[in-house]
Amino acid sequence: MLLALAALAACGGSSGSGVDLRGEHFQDERNRRTVTVEAVDNDFVPAFVTVRAGTKVTFVNNGRNVHDVIAVDDTFRPIEPNRFARDDEASRTLDEPGDYPYYCSLHGTATQGMRGAIRVVG
Repeated sequence: MLLALAALAACGGSSGSGVDLRGEHFQDERNRRTVTVEAVDNDFVPAFVTVRAGTKVTFVNNGRNVHDVIAVDDTFRPIEPNRFARDDEASRTLDEPGDYPYYCSLHGTATQGMRGAIRVVG
């Protein structure tokens, strides 16, 4: 089920999130207009990506379990578990530069477990 939902992120970055992204390896996807992040069992793949502003990021559940995608500090609209079972997908478009950390509340927290971040550059 494709949920083509584009959410505008009014405030960018993780400046107030308390999530430390130092030391994380961000996969460089700045040359792509669409990027896919897979939710597999207990991981996002790739977990950390760098994209340009306006890039469509599609989360796809390829795991065996239901997942969700929760933005730390509510920087983008969450993807609820009742809409993110196996083979479901949902998209978000982030227009403001900054760091957007997220996690699966069923399999992690903002600081450990199933988590990731989207770094948006201008």
